Amino acid sequence: MNWGTWIALGGLLVTVLANIVAIVIFLTRQSDNLKFLEKTFEASKANVIDSVNNYKESITKEFEKFKEEIKEKIKENQEHTKEHIKRLEEKQDKHNSLIERMVRVEDSAKSAHKRLDDLRKENNGNI
Repeated sequence: MNWGTWIALGGLLVTVLANIVAIVIFLTRQSDNLKFLEKTFEASKANVIDSVNNYKESITKEFEKFKEEIKEKIKENQEHTKEHIKRLEEKQDKHNSLIERMVRVEDSAKSAHKRLDDLRKENNGNI
């Protein structure tokens, strides 16, 4: 073999070695990139989970606050309704008392008219 062939083979060998080194460097970089992406993904995943948990806690607190407000409103309405029922019962008692008194007044008026009629008969209608 002549010197030209040896030089060409040497150049080819250098090129192949350079390409192998480049591929190794490329793969090493890709491995590093993959590790970086995995770390970034895990960090993002943790952030999302934290955000979801914080939102869940916030919603839970708001819901509990809403429940307490509703319970308070129901309690107020029950008390208000009890007051109305008590007033209505008092009015009904007064009304029933009035009806009883009216029955007595009507009986008394009926009795008075009967006595007046009896007196007219005794006096021959001259009253």
